[in-house]
Amino acid sequence: MSLTPLTDDRPPRGTLDTKHANTMCLSTPTPPKAGSDSVAGQSNGGSCHLGEVCSRASTGDNQLKNRRVQAADAKQTKEPTAELEDNLGFNEENAVYRENEAKTKQLVAEQQQKPADEEVVYNPQIRWPDLGAQTFLHVGALYGLYLLCYAKFYTFLWVVACIWVSGIGITAGAHRLWSHKSYTASLFLRILLAFMFSIAGQRDAYTWALDHRIHHKFSETDADPHNAKRGFFFAHVGWLFLTPHPKVIEKRKVIDMSDLEADAVVMFQRKYYIPLFALCSIVLPVLVPWYFWQEDLWMSFWINFNMRFTWTLNVAFFVNSVAHMYGNKPYDKNITPVEAPIVSFLAMGEGWHNYHHVFPWDYKTGEFGNYTLNVTTAFIDFCARIGIASGRKSVSPDMVIRRAAKCGDGTRFLSDEYAHKDQVWGFGDRDLPCEDLAELAKMQN
Repeated sequence: MSLTPLTDDRPPRGTLDTKHANTMCLSTPTPPKAGSDSVAGQSNGGSCHLGEVCSRASTGDNQLKNRRVQAADAKQTKEPTAELEDNLGFNEENAVYRENEAKTKQLVAEQQQKPADEEVVYNPQIRWPDLGAQTFLHVGALYGLYLLCYAKFYTFLWVVACIWVSGIGITAGAHRLWSHKSYTASLFLRILLAFMFSIAGQRDAYTWALDHRIHHKFSETDADPHNAKRGFFFAHVGWLFLTPHPKVIEKRKVIDMSDLEADAVVMFQRKYYIPLFALCSIVLPVLVPWYFWQEDLWMSFWINFNMRFTWTLNVAFFVNSVAHMYGNKPYDKNITPVEAPIVSFLAMGEGWHNYHHVFPWDYKTGEFGNYTLNVTTAFIDFCARIGIASGRKSVSPDMVIRRAAKCGDGTRFLSDEYAHKDQVWGFGDRDLPCEDLAELAKMQN
């Protein structure tokens, strides 16, 4: 199934298409089957229609009787759970990520061979080499921050430039391109992004994307590599030095990675990651200030490796922790990801996380905000303008409105023209949604 309605031709962010303002509703009914007695009514007053149950022509007892009859007909022709179509374009069939069917069957067969009473027991263990590495990085980063006060001005500019370049490698490369396939990049751009991502030093792009796809598909479950329900510290950094849950290991075997396995750039970076890390993340950032403006080599190491690396690492992991805990949920109040503007500022546009988990294929990862709070979108748009990026996928304003109206916490509507559009005064209000009318009709039986 194609991801419709996805389009690149949409109004500027922050503006809304009023084309369908009078037909917006919480949910659109499934069109009646041929030969059924149900007849779709015409749109009226911002409500949807379920045959005559939504008719505004009848009044009094006859109107309520018609509603009862129509509700009964709907119940006979469809299963209760399928009475109304979601119509959000966000069904499981539309999921960007698909598990590998063959590997899934193999895993199920292996599980069936195990004793029925065998349960998965998870006792997390500290991976001491990883904990040692994180301790070295963070303690060294504090020392590097102290040394930065005595470094040359060009060194300060250099470390900022390295943070931005490596950040784009994470956001535009490992995240939006390779994890979510939200746009298409030319060979030149893929090589450039792989180089930029190698400066960040956050593992190879294949492994990064693998865990991120698992995070989205199994968010806030035991299979989530950095499950936010296990606490802030675990979601932020603890998952890096604790043994993963067995379900994480299980899902790593079945998640579909065939697209990246067919990408020569990704596989090259994975194969030669260790030398690329040493060259791009340590040697190049440290030696440039020492060679070109005679910065002290000792200072350059702690500033341009430890401090820079740790800053980038923690900003990226704010998305896993802060952006899963503190903020509004305009698009889906039933999930933990939130909208976190401060994280978007620091992480180059990655903090609009409630939106991103609802629409992970949108290359902008957010609905509102300009380039100031989404530098990565500006970079991708620039690459598209010069012809090295294409196929940018986005979400239609109507789909966003429907999703927010149906599942959001209400904050999406507090400051735009759709504010309180669906409010009603009580039974008898002509703007009652048709699904509410159908439910009321059932109560009268």
